[in-house]
Amino acid sequence: MPVKVFGLPTHVLLLHAAVAGIPLLCLATIAVAARPAWRRRFGLANAIFAVIMIGVTYATDLAGAQLYSHATYLDKIAAQHRSLGLTLVWFVAVVAIFAVALVVADRAGYAEHHGTMVTICALAIAASAICIVQVIRVGDSGARAVWGGINVSAGAQHTPLR
Repeated sequence: MPVKVFGLPTHVLLLHAAVAGIPLLCLATIAVAARPAWRRRFGLANAIFAVIMIGVTYATDLAGAQLYSHATYLDKIAAQHRSLGLTLVWFVAVVAIFAVALVVADRAGYAEHHGTMVTICALAIAASAICIVQVIRVGDSGARAVWGGINVSAGAQHTPLR
């Protein structure tokens, strides 16, 4: 994977797809788990999206690892972001497993087995919520690594509106 695309780090380009896509996937999985009618209508699309997001997350992780090894100044400031980022693909994979499980269970007729579907739905909702928290943790550590030493308001003067 190239370190840069169009002069920008590949990681920076890919992370926007992950930052938008993973929470969207998690919220969609929660909605599909909570509403049986939506599960039948949107469950398969959500499961496909979940599998795609595993690939996007892994590609973002690879690009981040290349950037980290290519730019030696990141050793100290981005160490926490790197260690948190390495785990994110596993959180997305768990959400994807539950997104697929929701579709398989619904199509296999487990919708009539109330206890089974409630268990799968509860686990899917919990995994999605945990994944959203992990995305926030990874993103926050990355933002702190990039913007932590920059005081954007130091040179700006506040002028009140009249």
